[in-house]
Amino acid sequence: MSPVDARTIPTTTIDAAENWEPFVEGGQQIGEVHWLTVHERPEGAVATGLWRIDAEAGAEIPYAVSGSETFHVLEGEAVLEPPEGEPIELKAGMVVSFPDGFTAIWRTRSPFKKFFVVA
Repeated sequence: MSPVDARTIPTTTIDAAENWEPFVEGGQQIGEVHWLTVHERPEGAVATGLWRIDAEAGAEIPYAVSGSETFHVLEGEAVLEPPEGEPIELKAGMVVSFPDGFTAIWRTRSPFKKFFVVA
């Protein structure tokens, strides 16, 4: 294994407005995203980033996982309502993982930010 040159390791500032872009799904903007890494692999892409949405914009949006997603709630509160089963309450500090194909209705209760990994 060769040594890593620290100058080549990506770093970012998450509060800078220019680092955020609209996150568009099915032609509809659903919050904003700050991409940290996106790597294409034969078995599928791996992406990491930050996603945020305010309570008004995220009042009721469809949530569908392609691949698997794990995220850490950095701030805010939301609830996921799957078609079957109990609602999932999301609060700052929680880490959750969802399998490929998981769906729910996402309801944002307060300005929400998460760090995510999709694989």
